[in-house]
Amino acid sequence: MGPKRGNSTIMWSMYIIFAVIFSIMVIVDLVGNTLVILVVLQNESMKTPVNYLLVNLAVADILVGVFFGIQFVITPTITHPQNGIGDLLCKLVTGGVPGWVGAVASVFSLVAIAIERYYAVMFPHIQRGKLTKAKIVTFVIVSWSLALLWAGVGFFITVYNKEIHACAHSWPEDVYANVYTVGWTVVAGIMPLGIMGFLYARVVHRLWFTNQANEATQRALLRYRRRVTKLVIAVTVVYALCWVPELTIYFLGFTGAIHLQTIHFNIASALVFFNSTINPAVYGLQSSMFRKHFWNLICCRKGRRTNQVIPVLETTAQRPHLVGDEMV
Repeated sequence: MGPKRGNSTIMWSMYIIFAVIFSIMVIVDLVGNTLVILVVLQNESMKTPVNYLLVNLAVADILVGVFFGIQFVITPTITHPQNGIGDLLCKLVTGGVPGWVGAVASVFSLVAIAIERYYAVMFPHIQRGKLTKAKIVTFVIVSWSLALLWAGVGFFITVYNKEIHACAHSWPEDVYANVYTVGWTVVAGIMPLGIMGFLYARVVHRLWFTNQANEATQRALLRYRRRVTKLVIAVTVVYALCWVPELTIYFLGFTGAIHLQTIHFNIASALVFFNSTINPAVYGLQSSMFRKHFWNLICCRKGRRTNQVIPVLETTAQRPHLVGDEMV
């Protein structure tokens, strides 16, 4: 779909609408997630274990922004090479495959954060409740390995289709395409939502529906953990609102309930893209500490340097020192 294909006015209008939407999301995605990375890496007070998981999430979301932007904004306006070179470009660049790898890595990163929150709240005083550097590296490696293993299938099946003048999937058998479609529903929908739903349900029960200590320090710690939980649940809800409709569209196409067309693919991709775009606003800008460093970075101001490690979800109210529960 694009202006050089000489299609109808409707197709041209559709391209313009989606091109504008995707262009805005590319800018917001790249700026927002880059700021997240810079704020964490340039400030000692922000270098907490979970913040590094958010850096991993931001990298995945940037990958989505770059390659979705190429696929939906730039590619339709150029004369795409054909034959072997065209197939190679579709696999590596114009087909958006690396972007889908990033999207899946983003989902798995959210699962990693949910696991961290579960152990921090349910087992705060034992070693397995602590998020160490080794565990961070493990989370990162596992999330990207699984994402590449699943979404990386696109590197093998994406080719340039001369009939539709665009990159498309080419399966040796239709049954493989059907299995892969159902698999997406499980890998990017049912499985992560099930895991996060179970973990956060346990966390919510512990924080809101069990007796807690009455000491002032414990009450302050409880309020802090509740704020953190509300934030990560908000992140999960946004993910669900973006991914469930996308997966539903493809599943309905698989069952034959709807006939998938270009607009369905564009809408589904826009929803996934929006999830990566909005993440910094959801989990980053909720933090007063993060906002302070955010504005310092934008205004090129140097804040007072400190080596004190402060949890990111800090508020103007004072609270006690948290041991082993540093969470953004």
